[in-house]
Amino acid sequence: MTLGKGRTASPEPASITETAIRLDDRLVARALSSLVPRSLPEIQKLMRRWEKPILKAPIPGSARQYPSDAMLAGAKKAVCDFFAKEEALGDCSYVVKAFLLASREHNLRFDWSVAMKKVLRAKLDRTQSVDMWNECLAMTTGDTNAKSEIFVCGSKKITQRALTSLVCHEGLHNLARRTRKGNSYLSEDIEHIAMALIGDPQLVHES
Repeated sequence: MTLGKGRTASPEPASITETAIRLDDRLVARALSSLVPRSLPEIQKLMRRWEKPILKAPIPGSARQYPSDAMLAGAKKAVCDFFAKEEALGDCSYVVKAFLLASREHNLRFDWSVAMKKVLRAKLDRTQSVDMWNECLAMTTGDTNAKSEIFVCGSKKITQRALTSLVCHEGLHNLARRTRKGNSYLSEDIEHIAMALIGDPQLVHES
């Protein structure tokens, strides 16, 4: 863009979403070993066993198109199908096991139906009315945890696989609730630890 004679705008810095790289699983396991009560070899073994392909996706991937309503609908269906299968597994679900380990709680309540309804309400933000989308491609936001909704960036190219991973990630927020007295919601940090254990890609900004 020309600003005036002899002056041109300097290129805008690339956003984190465009320069982020995925951490190697060995580095993730090493970090998790200081956050959960398991040894590094145990964590590496659990991560291999518990990995969920629906989450394990390059973000944003080798994308050639902007997310469409059809792509979002496909992501919603895949995530709801995944949640339904995990719910049917009960305590044998690796998702359940990961949240229990990350939270160090003996019992948690899993609101699968609430999570699926929230996934089905997920929306694309094509006009940047929700966020500028410089630091993430999807978010769960609202006045309270109970009233939070999922929004996905609709102005940046993404693959179907990456879109599905993002919707799944956001759908897992607020899924698990404490059963003891006090605040029932887990912190985002704890939720992200649980997701890392089941294959959620851990991205860092490459400067």
